[in-house]
Amino acid sequence: MQSHYDRIETLVDIGAVLTYLRDLAISSGVARMSYYVKPQFENAASVATSVFSYGYDPEWLALYDEQGFRLLDPIPDRVMEFGALMTWQDAMGWKPNTSEQETCFERMREFGLLHGFGLPLYGRNGRDAYAAFDFLRHVDEVDPDAVGLIRSMAQAAHQRISIIVEYKYGGPLLSEREAEVLTWQARGKSNNSIATILDLSPDTVKTYSKRIYAKLEVTDRVGAVVKGLKLGLVKI
Repeated sequence: MQSHYDRIETLVDIGAVLTYLRDLAISSGVARMSYYVKPQFENAASVATSVFSYGYDPEWLALYDEQGFRLLDPIPDRVMEFGALMTWQDAMGWKPNTSEQETCFERMREFGLLHGFGLPLYGRNGRDAYAAFDFLRHVDEVDPDAVGLIRSMAQAAHQRISIIVEYKYGGPLLSEREAEVLTWQARGKSNNSIATILDLSPDTVKTYSKRIYAKLEVTDRVGAVVKGLKLGLVKI
């Protein structure tokens, strides 16, 4: 396990940290994972929260973002309030649910999202986050060593990301249009949706995204959003 800590501490890019965590999770038997990057003092369901995900059905991701299920899903915030590992099923029944939340849960079941669990992750200066992992079976049926590794490495990865955000980055200048694109990315909109909102072509939005990543010295949307929030470049 120490070798993983050592490796994570050498990474200087948020995307690289999340990729390392994803690959480690896959090698440990995880079929799906997600990591919610939220601004300080915002809840995990906020429109300002950016989600890194792996292994989820694209149709579910579209429902989650485009149809607003993210705003209805209480599981991330319930896990954060609980303050420890919590299965999705336990989170669903932890508090009374609205009819909209029950609809969200029913759709989760339709996509086989049954046995995952959530983790609260704690970082510097209130930079907390939520992560979820799914071994496709109840956590009690998973090798405890595998679960322990994932819990430890998720926390280590988040701490590393918090440090990168706080100390690594300077203050690049974005154009007005680049700032608009980054703001809509932070609000969870897809490139196609941003193109519609800004009356641009999807290819033009992709071009702006590449310029944003280059200026912010990141490799992906999650990294750009996290850095943009830190530097005050995103208008939520």
